[in-house]
Amino acid sequence: MVLISIILALIIERLGARANYWQVDYYMQQYYQRSQKHLQPDGMLGKPLGFLLWLLLPVVAIVLLVRFSDFVLWHLVANICVLLVAFGCAQMRAHYKGYLNALSRGDNEAATLYALQMGQRRTEFERGGETFGQTLAWLNFRHYCAVIFWFVILGAPGAILYAVIRTVADWVYHDKEHPLRPFKRGLQRTLFWLDWLPARVASFGFLIIGNFSQGTSCWLRYLLDFKSCNRKVVTSTALAAEQIEQQHFGCTYEATCMMRLVKRNILFYLVLIALLTLFGIVA
Repeated sequence: MVLISIILALIIERLGARANYWQVDYYMQQYYQRSQKHLQPDGMLGKPLGFLLWLLLPVVAIVLLVRFSDFVLWHLVANICVLLVAFGCAQMRAHYKGYLNALSRGDNEAATLYALQMGQRRTEFERGGETFGQTLAWLNFRHYCAVIFWFVILGAPGAILYAVIRTVADWVYHDKEHPLRPFKRGLQRTLFWLDWLPARVASFGFLIIGNFSQGTSCWLRYLLDFKSCNRKVVTSTALAAEQIEQQHFGCTYEATCMMRLVKRNILFYLVLIALLTLFGIVA
């Protein structure tokens, strides 16, 4: 059931689940607007414990939805819908297409703006920066690999839990005036631990499907590292495993190479889940 749900969700998402109602951000915005008054500092949910309850309510709703019926088809449909919503990266896909179009017409300024909109914090020429391909690897991890990981571990509630925390953490990170900004530290810390193990598993996949010898040293360096950010783990291992020459940084060649790598990594995930299913570890 788990493997079938993931495969069908990935197929449907690729075919065109782009509307707002397939995006977790859409539902979280609606949810936030309806409960904004209670999330004020003097509100019922304005304290850390109340905010935690607010984050967990969507998870409880999904638990009730899944347990509404024992019918297998109901579980399958519920799982697929939850996964589609949790993946929710239609906006990033649109920015990626805009980035490729900008490069194809030689508009490097527009391409840089698209890259920044997708989350590239600094370019590869700046200190502590990263290539656009590394940004793609990180986005793929957060919207697919991590969601799939927690879906396998905790089912549909696990996938929606990760998606909810990821979404709210992004709100407060990008908007310094956001009313939920006081909870930023707790959100980022929670997200760090939710990403920690999936980041190592996803990075290991890069070794298997990419350049094993070059990527291994990078992966082992971060394997038991509890201080380095998970973004660094994923992006560094992806770049080491793909070995894109510096002259191709910022070109369509780099983006397409990294996209092929992350797509193969999803296939590695599916093979791994299939093996776990075969041995009865995953239902």
